[in-house]
Amino acid sequence: MKKLFVLFAISTFLFNGCIVFKSVSYEITIIDDIRGSSFVTIEDISTDAQSEEELNNDKEIVFNYAAESNDFIKDLEIEGKKVISRKLYLEGDKLNGMISYEFDDITEVESIQFDDPYYFLTLSPEDSIISTNGQTFEYDEYKRIVWDKSLKTLKFKMFSEETKRNGVKSLAPYFKK
Repeated sequence: MKKLFVLFAISTFLFNGCIVFKSVSYEITIIDDIRGSSFVTIEDISTDAQSEEELNNDKEIVFNYAAESNDFIKDLEIEGKKVISRKLYLEGDKLNGMISYEFDDITEVESIQFDDPYYFLTLSPEDSIISTNGQTFEYDEYKRIVWDKSLKTLKFKMFSEETKRNGVKSLAPYFKK
């Protein structure tokens, strides 16, 4: 039961559910063809909770589980990510988060693939790429970012959803340094 909750919490924090964020950016440093480290920044962490119970659950996931617990680190290790650092911080009236981790297989980073001499990330057509230092290709069925192997740092930033809209509340006021 506890394991099921942990998996639910990870998916709620990183994907769908009450916790929302404006954008996520990746800076991936390649050590050799498939090993390296990743620095991830999540901008404007908010909630679209409809009740006090949902709000408290979202605060628990962000402030205790993701930012403080060893369970979060262990869960990412299962995914092949060795956490180096993580933190939440305020930037103006926005709560942001960052996490840095090492990996032994690039596919553990958002399923990026390596097919010598290229790295590529395949996305759904609805995904919104804000910026990248790779080349972007758009097709009817998917989008793809491609980086040449000569690049030692792969960068991309994705829009998640608008956080300045009705029904969405910033988690910044609940952050305690």
